[in-house]
Amino acid sequence: MRLLLYIFCRAMDTIQQSEPQSKVSAFDKLRKAATFTIAGVEDSIPLRSLVQVFVFISIGAMDSVANLNNSSWAIPLSAIAAVWAWYARRKRNVIVKLFIAIAMIATLVIFLNDIARQTEETRLLLARLLIQLQVLHSFDLPRRKDLGYSIVIGLILMSLAATLSQTMLFALWLIAFLLVGIPILLLDHRSRLGVQTVSFQPKKMGISLLPLSGLMAIVLVLGLTIFAFLPRLPGFQLRNFPVSVNLAVQRQLPKGDILTRQQQNQQKQSRTNGTGANGTGRTGGNNDQETLPPLFAPEIDTASAGANQLNKRKPELVMRVRSQAELFWRVMSYDEFTGKGWRISRNDPKQIRTIKRNPINYEFFLPSPAYGFTGSKTLSNKLIKSVASQEVVQTYTITSPNFPNLVPAAAVPNRIFFPSEELDIDQEGMIRAPGPLPEDLTYTVISEVVERNPQQLRQIPNEYPRVIRDYYLQVPANLSPQVRDMALNFLANAKNQDGQAIALDNTYDRVVQIAQSLKQNYAVKNLKFDLANGDLVSQFVEQGGGEESHFVSTMAVMLRSLGIPTRYVVGFSPGKFNPFTGLYEVQNIDTQSVVEVYFPVYGWLAFDPVPNRPLFPSSINSDRTFGVLQTFWNWLANLLPSPVANFFRAVFGSIGKFLGGVITWLVEMGWVGVAFGLAIAFTVGLGGWALWQFMIWWWQLRRLQKMPIPQRTYQQMLQWLSEQGNPKAPHQTPQEYAACLCDRVSAQQAYAIAQITQIYQDWRYGNTLGDRTSELKMLLSRLKAKI
Repeated sequence: MRLLLYIFCRAMDTIQQSEPQSKVSAFDKLRKAATFTIAGVEDSIPLRSLVQVFVFISIGAMDSVANLNNSSWAIPLSAIAAVWAWYARRKRNVIVKLFIAIAMIATLVIFLNDIARQTEETRLLLARLLIQLQVLHSFDLPRRKDLGYSIVIGLILMSLAATLSQTMLFALWLIAFLLVGIPILLLDHRSRLGVQTVSFQPKKMGISLLPLSGLMAIVLVLGLTIFAFLPRLPGFQLRNFPVSVNLAVQRQLPKGDILTRQQQNQQKQSRTNGTGANGTGRTGGNNDQETLPPLFAPEIDTASAGANQLNKRKPELVMRVRSQAELFWRVMSYDEFTGKGWRISRNDPKQIRTIKRNPINYEFFLPSPAYGFTGSKTLSNKLIKSVASQEVVQTYTITSPNFPNLVPAAAVPNRIFFPSEELDIDQEGMIRAPGPLPEDLTYTVISEVVERNPQQLRQIPNEYPRVIRDYYLQVPANLSPQVRDMALNFLANAKNQDGQAIALDNTYDRVVQIAQSLKQNYAVKNLKFDLANGDLVSQFVEQGGGEESHFVSTMAVMLRSLGIPTRYVVGFSPGKFNPFTGLYEVQNIDTQSVVEVYFPVYGWLAFDPVPNRPLFPSSINSDRTFGVLQTFWNWLANLLPSPVANFFRAVFGSIGKFLGGVITWLVEMGWVGVAFGLAIAFTVGLGGWALWQFMIWWWQLRRLQKMPIPQRTYQQMLQWLSEQGNPKAPHQTPQEYAACLCDRVSAQQAYAIAQITQIYQDWRYGNTLGDRTSELKMLLSRLKAKI
């Protein structure tokens, strides 16, 4: 390139031969600029190499968590560019820089265009831009600060990968990132001191493996400790929610249809044979796919043998959920009991509502169910207004390749960000996509979750809207009288905590009593169902138990027989919470059904009558602010003997009760309590500060005593100068600090500072120190001497 530029300039000078020789040609200046060498060039090959590896790791981490393919071209091209930049590090490279600038502007224009068109998620577009800029930047890396720009790009890419990561695989990339990052900091510090490193040998690089390993262990332990104590406060304050814009779900099914596994197999076979397929999901067939149990269909047969045996299925991850609260991920809701299962009675296309998305983004506004939260005329306005609710944001990522077109969502969804042009909503408020949900699909749901308040629920009368009475009180005509009699018997045997019989005069207590009675009086076992002997619930009562879904059906029918509206709901339990990723990992074996009971104003509330499961499914009361500590304590408590675990629980509980009691006492005292509390807080804070200062002084004293003489003398010099009003800034090297003190101290003190600094650097980086103890003491005394 230099040769071509020189020939070009020479040719232009030839054209201008007729001009006076005294005039300096502009091309002469350009030629001189091309041959001018750059000052401050970074010659350290280990530093350059490690910076490139540092960036390669960040690119690989981004590709692994986002399923991109940048590594195949970005890493080799960046490596070639770095090699070229090494050989051209002392050249001006004007033409190269010009082309780099043009290319960077082009990539920026493409990035802004993609942002405007929403071709992909913003974080992925930003990562692609940074990778392109890094490759272009690698062609021009003469100075240390240019390498610093590459380090910043690597940090940003790793941060983006952290926000996209959903598995523990990212931890391996993070450890590799740390392994390379620490030596880079050491080599960068040596470069700032003017010590060049040209060899990869640890000793010549100034790196000792044992201290480096200790430093990395300290960083890991400290980082994990901070991560464990860091509270996970509710996020999503921004309204640009994650959604897979590159995985659009197109209309593949008729309006309101539900795609079963059988239909998927038929479509695959039809495509293989080269013919089309037109299936309908309204025939009532079970979903026989291998991944998910047969619970997602317009009509389900829960009485069939093996229909509910989830434990026999091979566990497989079906989705990951990031949520502000631990909730039940609802998928399907059924209103009609068929005697051996449940069906959706209002599944006609005319009863399905299709909604369109916002034209400028992927936001859908979901309609409220027809019954909504309408309440009784006897309800007071004060009670209606006192019902509290909370907005909860959930982001779902589908990981199963065989997921139907049903869209999981918690509680009452009112908005959804989904990559499709339209969605179908049934009469139960369940969401159906126009096609099956592809693997790696991400969408976000905003739901309104009502806080369960037992005192308020006991005040709500059992007066329901007509739409509720028409569809959610139906029972089979041949239902055995024993079912209703057993429900009344459960209510008659209700007792309080003291064991005394009580009369249940409200719907909420009756629901809770029947759910608890089913848990206590029936066992989970195989039910021998015979259609000739009646419906499923009657045989469940007669045989004294059944499978898990049979408990749910029995509770729903028992409550209906008492005039309490219910529905059968199928979905997923929260799954296993991963404290390191902050995601709920939901498997196919987490599929379960619950009973939802309708309460005016509140809407549908879930209850679980299955033994060994919580009576109330997870709701917004499940706090995950300190999820890592909670998970660690649960794991530790399982390892400890029961008496030891109970002892620690009692100790922590007593501390919590004491602190709570003190705060309550201070609040009850009014302003006097507030003043007294502030005085206590000030005293505790002052005492803690004094203790902390004493610990720092003692630690520094012990640390100085263990240091070698040069390091101890240098630290004593820094401490004395800081007391004199000349502290050393963290970013200053020893030489920079000594140079900036020349005009602040006397000549004698400046000489002492320079000598102590030089001896310290010789010892720290050159290992050339002899016996200079007496000289250092004399220099330190000269520094502190009053002039």
